[in-house]
Amino acid sequence: MHFAVAYILVFIGSYLIGSIPFSWIVTKLKTGEDLRKIGSGNVGGRNVYRATKSRNLGILAGILDLTRSVTAITSSYFIFKYFFEQGDPIQFWPYTDVIPSCFALTIAGLGAAFGHNWPIYLLSHGGRGITVVLGSLLVANPILILFWVVLWPIVITIVGYSSITYVLVTALTGVIVLFLPPCMMMPWAKCNLAVACLMFGIALIMLSRQRDNFRKIRSGEAKKMRIIKALKGKSKLSDEMLK
Repeated sequence: MHFAVAYILVFIGSYLIGSIPFSWIVTKLKTGEDLRKIGSGNVGGRNVYRATKSRNLGILAGILDLTRSVTAITSSYFIFKYFFEQGDPIQFWPYTDVIPSCFALTIAGLGAAFGHNWPIYLLSHGGRGITVVLGSLLVANPILILFWVVLWPIVITIVGYSSITYVLVTALTGVIVLFLPPCMMMPWAKCNLAVACLMFGIALIMLSRQRDNFRKIRSGEAKKMRIIKALKGKSKLSDEMLK
């Protein structure tokens, strides 16, 4: 089988798994309502919290979405590696050999991101990709989660808007991975370029979902997340996180 066909199958497989709308299901079972018609309309953990007023259900939905993303990426990746990968590494980048399965990981992550954002089972928009970012990092390189977690409070303090922050932090993580030494790369994802492409691709997918947020920012409707104010006790951290 040609690699292009195998990559297409990887994308389709991860997309179908990544489309499972756990946040929508949790809300439907709890309230009987359609999560897409509540709050921000996003099918994600934060909106589950808005819809159910239950922090535990919001966390549960987030964990289920994260698990789904990890499953979508790892299953598609290992199926490709076991059935399709063959031959010697390809000299694709001046500083490293690219193993085809590394880019299969990229394709699988992007498929999961598309599924999360535009789930086929709802024939509509879904979440905005945060759980896919964390799931992709867990699979491709858990070390990068530390960079993402460190960057997030810095960028949110400067920018203020969570929607823009998630996109910027994900893209910056992609830049960082380009310069990581080989000793910090995982054995199953040795190619810096493949992991960086995964981060850049997810950032672009997330950015494509921000049209409404940009409109609210321009009109003054959007509220800034003031983490420092919350840490000083002047507002509730949970309230700030929902902005």
